Amino acid sequence: MIITRLTGGLGNQMFQYAAGLALAQARRTVCKLDVSWFREYAEHEAHNRYDLSCLNITEQFATQEEIERVRGVALTRTERWSVAAARRLRFYRYAERHAAAGHWHRPTTFAYYPEFWGQPDGTYLDGMFQSEKFFGASADALHRQFTPRYPTPPAMLVLGEQIRRGPSAAIHFRRGDYARNPTFSRELGVLPLGYYERAVRALQERQPGLTWYIFSDDIEAVAREFTPPGPHVFVRNEAADQPYEKLRLMSLCDHAIIGNSTFGWWGAWLNRAPMRTVIAPDPWFAASPNDARDLVPETWVRLAREP
Repeated sequence: MIITRLTGGLGNQMFQYAAGLALAQARRTVCKLDVSWFREYAEHEAHNRYDLSCLNITEQFATQEEIERVRGVALTRTERWSVAAARRLRFYRYAERHAAAGHWHRPTTFAYYPEFWGQPDGTYLDGMFQSEKFFGASADALHRQFTPRYPTPPAMLVLGEQIRRGPSAAIHFRRGDYARNPTFSRELGVLPLGYYERAVRALQERQPGLTWYIFSDDIEAVAREFTPPGPHVFVRNEAADQPYEKLRLMSLCDHAIIGNSTFGWWGAWLNRAPMRTVIAPDPWFAASPNDARDLVPETWVRLAREP
């Protein structure tokens, strides 16, 4: 069994699930989910709920007993004495539950590291794993599982068919808590409008005649500030407010311009167009010690945040 600890918003959860699934497949075992973080950090706005239930994942939740057994439990001296006494009295179930050393794996780097694949069956994964290098071998399974679980509303089916007729490009703006949360604002930062304007020009040079489909968690603010050249659609619809519908629609576009958002990252990654162009910001973080060198796939185009 591999247990992966889920934290953050949908994009982060998808990375954590993807890494757990890939390691479980490599070890020929099951991947289970620890969702306890969402009870402990309810103040994190868009990052305060378990969201993977909207997708067709293999959804198995780890029990607290399984978590403690796989992760291991830090025992006090009194608890160690209790375990020893339980063994002497042949209360083996208690002793096994409370004495397991476990294998709690917390990466020492944000970047990809090959040692990830050396983790054994019976590992508790506790990290971000934000690189496709952690799950590339499971890409086909993830493309099947990261599809909406719920029926697509008629209006979204019509918009999806319009996007498919192309040529099309998704543009994803991340605002919201990036502007309001002091930590996110400092470490991630809202991308300047100039980044998107230069990205549009760069993509237009490569792929003329595009229709732009614009997505955001604050679409009205973006519509006031940003007008791309040529035909464009600000995706506004009650159904489009569902994150899984945004992911589906973004993945249908031929090309993508994304912000420094894991949600936008997945919208681009799920696009299977063989000749797609994806433009992503460089650096990803405004000011963070995290090493993001492996976050953007090598086939994507990196564009400087600032000119």
